[in-house]
Amino acid sequence: MKRMTRSYPSMRRSSLWVFILGAFLFAGLLAAPPKCPAELVDRIVAVVNDDIVLLSDLDQALAPVRMQIEKSGYSDVQQKIILENQKQKALSGLIDEKLTDQQIKRYGISISDDAVDNSIERIKTVNNMTDDDLQRVLKIEGLTFEAYRQQIKTQMLQSRLINIEVKSKIVVTDQDIKAYYEANQSHYAGQTKYHLRHILLRVDSPLENERERVFKQMQQVEKQLKNGVPFPDLARTYSQAASAADGGDLGFFESRLLAVPIRDALKDLKAGQFTSIVDTDQGYQIFFVEEISSTGRSLEEAAQEIGDKLLSEAREKKFKAWLEELRQRAHIQILD
Repeated sequence: MKRMTRSYPSMRRSSLWVFILGAFLFAGLLAAPPKCPAELVDRIVAVVNDDIVLLSDLDQALAPVRMQIEKSGYSDVQQKIILENQKQKALSGLIDEKLTDQQIKRYGISISDDAVDNSIERIKTVNNMTDDDLQRVLKIEGLTFEAYRQQIKTQMLQSRLINIEVKSKIVVTDQDIKAYYEANQSHYAGQTKYHLRHILLRVDSPLENERERVFKQMQQVEKQLKNGVPFPDLARTYSQAASAADGGDLGFFESRLLAVPIRDALKDLKAGQFTSIVDTDQGYQIFFVEEISSTGRSLEEAAQEIGDKLLSEAREKKFKAWLEELRQRAHIQILD
């Protein structure tokens, strides 16, 4: 077996949530099934200090990607190319996970279930969200509640780890919060709340020709909308979302809770109008504005949210720098 030692690429640019999600969602390898049911085939694919990453770990983490491309109808060669393209991202995520877990175990850090539940309740309170509001947001983001809960727990573990590892203390002052509020006055002075419907066409493969095919299909749906076909009827006919049976009805959302591409597409619309085609993580979507209402928040009302946001951004920056330093100090060996 050929052995090669090299430094692994630094963590990709993305929010802490995306990094956390990436570390668990992607990580697998194309592996042939065993020749005999009784035969167990496994091997080490990476060494991270005193821990190892197994081929079975990698294969299990890539299972969601494999399931998607198997349903796409592509040839075995095309499927193998897609999996190989995801392999490095997958392995990088598992290595980052091992490095982080090693430090968490080193300090004996743990998070209770009650602490996670309390954190979620605080997030809901700060954002004036009910349980139904949270479920609708998660539906748009394509997350189950359990997956979201695991994200929160991972964030809390890493937050405690950062508080131990980072020498300089992170402090967000009242002046910092006020400056942010004033710089984003339009955002807090008048919150817009939308009652939305949507049509979703999923993209089941990262191959460019598949994206083009789905986009052209969505263009045909958009053309029918422009010709006056009712949005709920088209949602029931074409949408691949769970809301299709209800004519694509998503209920009410505050603008600030929506992903940036969706928020930008809605900002100039009036009730009764629909967006152009929006490229989202779930696929191509078109949103219809059923109703619009507006509210506003004072500095005092928004202070907690702003403080949490600034603190999260500072911690994320420190975490990325710390993780890169940890990689430089670690013994990481990739076994080809």
